[in-house]
Amino acid sequence: MSLSVVKVAIAATVSFLLLSSQVVMAGWKHIKIESNEVGKGGMTVVPLTEWNRWSRRESKRGESWTKNGFPLNRIDFFTQIEAGDSIYKERSKKYQPLPKFQSDMLLPDLAELFKANFSIVNNATGFEITKLEPAKLGVAPGLKVSYTYLRPSDPLTRLGEARMAVHNERLYIINYTAPQLHYFDGSILEARAIMDNVTLN
Repeated sequence: MSLSVVKVAIAATVSFLLLSSQVVMAGWKHIKIESNEVGKGGMTVVPLTEWNRWSRRESKRGESWTKNGFPLNRIDFFTQIEAGDSIYKERSKKYQPLPKFQSDMLLPDLAELFKANFSIVNNATGFEITKLEPAKLGVAPGLKVSYTYLRPSDPLTRLGEARMAVHNERLYIINYTAPQLHYFDGSILEARAIMDNVTLN
């Protein structure tokens, strides 16, 4: 068994134990296979399987879901981002200011905006966009961003796929991330189905 497989197995066990203990406590909510309003009503999605939602919001109108714990799979929803706002909540305006969304941005600008916000907030290293292509977020024309990145003190390569669109002059994003080894493929098809069928409110 390779060292990478062993590390993923250990991470999976730890994440499962942490999630199992946390899910019954305040802070986690079980997401059922039904219509769910996310991001304070900014989107409506119907997952194909069950997830768990974290109560902490990474943005003003967003939320985060996981199946096995955030180190192993994660889908983030960012809704109704207004001009002049960053994608994520700013944690240090003085030392790590986040670039802000502008409603007249072109699609390539949105990719760079996402890259900068994601890299700063997640302390990501080696963030590389591997593919950009037009794609719809629900019925809204937008952009699909495929990327790879690393985390400090973590040898696992992580993959991400984000779908973003400007709707009624506000930015909407759904972003899925997981380790390349085993976990990314485990839920990417469902993440894409959520992106394809989301309703932007």
